[in-house]
Amino acid sequence: MSAPIDREPLRAYFTNVIGGDRSLLPGDDAPLVDEGILDSFGLAELVTFVEETYGVKVADDDVNFDKLGSIDAIAAYVEARR
Repeated sequence: MSAPIDREPLRAYFTNVIGGDRSLLPGDDAPLVDEGILDSFGLAELVTFVEETYGVKVADDDVNFDKLGSIDAIAAYVEARR
């Protein structure tokens, strides 16, 4: 079994997206689109970040808010592809 995915790079990424105030970042399970943090344009940038940071390839069919819509969902996705 692999080690749990480090969520800190994701938290730092989204903290930067919202302007640098970590206190405004919702919990890891919060839907980022509902919070106004992630939209369809941001999703494309997120895919690049995830691929470069975690060394996994995100399939085109997986680029959606169901699979990549929260920090927890992203971590689960990465873990499943390692």
